[in-house]
Amino acid sequence: MLSVAAWAGPLPINTRLGGDFALPSTVAETSRLSDFKGKVVLLNFGYTSCPDICPMVLNRMAAVLNELEDARSKVQPLFITFDPERDTRERLQQYLKYFGADFVGFTGTGEQLAAVARQYGVIAIAQKSDSAAGTLYTHSDYIYLLDQQGRVRALFAKSDSIDKMVDDIESLLED
Repeated sequence: MLSVAAWAGPLPINTRLGGDFALPSTVAETSRLSDFKGKVVLLNFGYTSCPDICPMVLNRMAAVLNELEDARSKVQPLFITFDPERDTRERLQQYLKYFGADFVGFTGTGEQLAAVARQYGVIAIAQKSDSAAGTLYTHSDYIYLLDQQGRVRALFAKSDSIDKMVDDIESLLED
């Protein structure tokens, strides 16, 4: 039986979630998670038309980065959409700049994005709406903490404090 986590330092390595991926991004025709090897990664899945959850989560990521001060350059924020019809590379670029110039967005085909979502255990259920917002999604809102080798080390929920998130990132930077 596979273990759920292998211990390496203060945070376990989640052996059931994660893995490399290659998708169109806001910085290149195709980017891979492995392009960010050597940096701690904060990863979130969502969509730019999200009325409430995604902006709050991305604001939390920005707050964490701001708390890191000098270490900020060693942490890469990533955002993967699950709404490829609306979230083009250009739209992601426009949206993410409000949270920080260093945020990188990923899009792709529905199949590509579904495969990456499965790798990370992401839940996103489309719901047609008669409102001007169009399709809305019920979705998970975790922020995934990945170490410098791209391994999932923690999942932050909205109940996790900014201080806890900063402490966990700093523990990885000390490894």
